[in-house]
Amino acid sequence: MAKRKEPEVKKGLDEWMGTYGDMVTLLLCFFVLLFSMATIDAAKFAQVAASFSSVNRITIMESASSSILESLGNGIVQMPQAQGEASEDNEEKDKATEELVKMASDFKTYFAQQNLQDKIDVEQNEQYITLNFKDGILFDSGKAELKAEALGALDIVSNELAKYPENNVKIEGHADNMPINTPRYPNNWYLSAARAISVAMYFTETKGFSPERISAEGYGEFRPRVPNDTPENRSINRRVEIKILSKYQPNEDN
Repeated sequence: MAKRKEPEVKKGLDEWMGTYGDMVTLLLCFFVLLFSMATIDAAKFAQVAASFSSVNRITIMESASSSILESLGNGIVQMPQAQGEASEDNEEKDKATEELVKMASDFKTYFAQQNLQDKIDVEQNEQYITLNFKDGILFDSGKAELKAEALGALDIVSNELAKYPENNVKIEGHADNMPINTPRYPNNWYLSAARAISVAMYFTETKGFSPERISAEGYGEFRPRVPNDTPENRSINRRVEIKILSKYQPNEDN
């Protein structure tokens, strides 16, 4: 009689048990990782923060050991706020604005007292005020030598400008688009630059302003205020501008 064959029994765990064990192990590692991130060593955090700035511009959170998971609950991770340059920039801008508003008001009042309000416009932005000398006040057409009556206007400007010794001054010459070609001024660039230099030299050589705070530039016809399509508009574009920069932002000029 044939011997009955016993059913073969598999050794070890079922296959699904291996997959389940791997999943549980991964979950355990994941939660251990979260737990390790949940607290911050305040001393180590301070050392890391200090390495980013030697002047203590990074403010450490008061509760450096607070749980990051609590922050995640609101959908926002709260990080240390760097207050350094942002707050300093805002403070400098506020000071510059206050300074320039007062300066523009003082120049307008002074020019009105001297009956120059129709000859010199005063404008202000965030970086400087602009004194715009209208066409014909300082120079004759095609020339860069200061007119005799121009000296009186520049004297009045210099008297008020002397009240701001810490502010740099930029003098700009501008022209219209009518071409010029003379042995002395082959184009409008030369003419506009020569006019700006004439005003700058009057301030430095005659009125005693420090050359270190005075600069002169010529832009020719390339920065018009209005289109050069009428004689009136071309007269507006022929101008000399004196820009008085804020002492809080002395090198930021566009």
